[in-house]
Amino acid sequence: MPTKRSYASQGDACATAHAMELVGDRWTYPVVRELMLGPKRFAELENALLGITPAVLTARLRQMESAGLVRRGVRERTKVYELTDWARDLRPVLEDLGRWAMQSPIRSTEGGLTPDAAVQSMLTVAPRRRMSPPVEVALHLRDDRADATTYSYRLHWAAALTIERSPARQPQATVVADSSTWADVVHNSRDLSAVDVRGDVTVVRRILDVIQADYPHTSTANAG
Repeated sequence: MPTKRSYASQGDACATAHAMELVGDRWTYPVVRELMLGPKRFAELENALLGITPAVLTARLRQMESAGLVRRGVRERTKVYELTDWARDLRPVLEDLGRWAMQSPIRSTEGGLTPDAAVQSMLTVAPRRRMSPPVEVALHLRDDRADATTYSYRLHWAAALTIERSPARQPQATVVADSSTWADVVHNSRDLSAVDVRGDVTVVRRILDVIQADYPHTSTANAG
């Protein structure tokens, strides 16, 4: 296999061109997305990235580790992969890129979203504004595209929307759904009855109303 030449090696010292070399290869961004909210095991990454083979995922993780984007760690005696602090600084850049891509004239509307992608799609489209009074919601999303794995998230909206892959502390409501259906509720105004809402349903409706007021044209495709 021929060695891939960098832009710099050909006389182009543009930092943005270097950035595209770092994240532009196939599978690199989906790996970043799946690790942005916290570490994951190899098997979790493999399940989330439909179409990737174990060999390709192994090679991509090694490449990303060499580039300073990914590191290996241990969580609860299990080997995991996680983003470096430098890689996590990509979050606002990727959110801006997602908002830009939503206007693409050729993007597809087919396919679903992983739990982490569905959650991050909310961060992509949520307006930068205060929610008063603040709200806290627990999200339990399972990936219907790959397996039955369910992830728990803490959604907190005060000065701005924040979402963590961790249990909610004092949720006013809990949403249980598969990730693609939840994304359809958020972005395509599917009726909230399509998911299981426990607790104060008006809190969930407030969140949806604020997001959909600013982005009535949103779609699940590539929003994550």
